[in-house]
This record gives sequence, C-alpha cells and structure tokens, in this order.
Amino acid sequence: METPSYVALSRQTALVRQMDVVANNLANVATPGFKAEAEIFTTVPIRSQSFGAPQKLAYVQDFATARDFSPGPMNPTGNDLDVAIQGNGFFVVQTPNGPRYTRFGHFQLNATGQVVTKQGYPVLAGGAPLQIDPDDGPVQVSGDGTVSADRTQQGNAQVVYGKLDVVDFQNRDTLKPEEGVMFTTDAPPIPVAQPGVVQRMLEQSNVQSVKELTTMISVQRSYEAVQRFIDGEDDRMKRAVNYIIPSS
Repeated sequence: METPSYVALSRQTALVRQMDVVANNLANVATPGFKAEAEIFTTVPIRSQSFGAPQKLAYVQDFATARDFSPGPMNPTGNDLDVAIQGNGFFVVQTPNGPRYTRFGHFQLNATGQVVTKQGYPVLAGGAPLQIDPDDGPVQVSGDGTVSADRTQQGNAQVVYGKLDVVDFQNRDTLKPEEGVMFTTDAPPIPVAQPGVVQRMLEQSNVQSVKELTTMISVQRSYEAVQRFIDGEDDRMKRAVNYIIPSS
C-alpha cells in the first residue's frame, strides 16, 4: 500500500474514534450533570514521492479527548436534597477509592441519616460526611452551600448541619470521568468561596443534540469519502500491477 493510502487510513481511523465520542454524547443527552466531549486531532506532516513529484501529506491522529465543562440548563425538581451549582465548582463525594467530584447534585438520605449519592457515597461538608436528622423538618440549602433545618430542635433555634464542600481546579483538563458523572484527579482541589448553590434544582447535560447530530452526519460523510478514495487507490494499484505484469 502506498503512502497516500496509509494517510487516508489514518484519517478513517480517527473518524471512527470521533464517531464513538459523538455517539456517547448523544447517549447522555438526558443524563443530568453530564459534560460533552470532543475529539482533538493532530497531524504529522510527511513527504511522499509519487510519479516523480513530491507530495505534501500528513498522517491524522486523535491526540486527545477534551471535555466541555460549560454549565447545562437548570431543571426544577421540588426535592429538598436536589442541588445544583450556578457557576464553577464541583460537589465532593467520598468513595472507597477516595474523593470524587461531580456536578450531579441528586442526593438522598440513607438509613443512618447521611446525605449520599444515588450510589450510596457520602456527600462531604467540611471534609466529613453530611449528617441530617430527618425529624428536624424540611431541609434548607443556602447559596453558599450551608445546609440547615427550618424547625427548632429541643428548643433551640435553626439547626445548621454543615456547609457543602464545593471545589474547583486550576486545570480542569486533569479531571478524568469515572462511574457516570463523577470525576477523579490527582490535582489539589481549590475551595470555591461563593459557589452559588441552588436548592431543588438539577443541572442537566450540556450536550447540544442538534450540534452532535450535525457532527455525526459530517463524520459519516467524511468516512465514506475516505473509503471511496481508498477503494480508488486499490483499483489503481491493481491496474498498475496488471499493466506491469500482464496476465498470460
């Protein structure tokens, strides 16, 4: 196979990877807290000699996958333990493998009164699991993440349980997806002083379905065009071989 065919094959391989990323975005268009991905490509220039004339060609490689951390639309739920972040930041969740970070604030109480994720992982406030007494009454979450109850307990005033940990990172590209809409990183978290937490709301996926569908169509057409080129190169090489070595 000549160099142009190898170059075309590298482009086709990159398009397959891009199609996988687009398909994953579309599959998560209704997943709250999901952040869309995009493929980043790089080229490696080469010089090819064809019919005595130098050709400028470049191999294509899918260099990395970038994640779009722009906020998704907010959806009201009416649930006291549904919270979202307006602006930058991630909630901190304690897992058996260490802290994880998420924008998906669909929390609930477990049997011991801890605020946990759907998977049962404790949500952290002040570096410790957030504990709530369900007998205290409706839970209130303020804009800075402070969690309290609006009823008295044993004759005391409003009960404050703690302040949700909301952190951000100097370089979000270090965040790696793990278990749905959670992220992990070795980078040190930076506390967000004014996180803009809103209660009874959930952040939806930031995937733009129309944009992704348009990209999918474009990728499919590009793949087919490259395949036609490869088929044409294969036919050309067969004709060349038949010309040089005529059949008896």
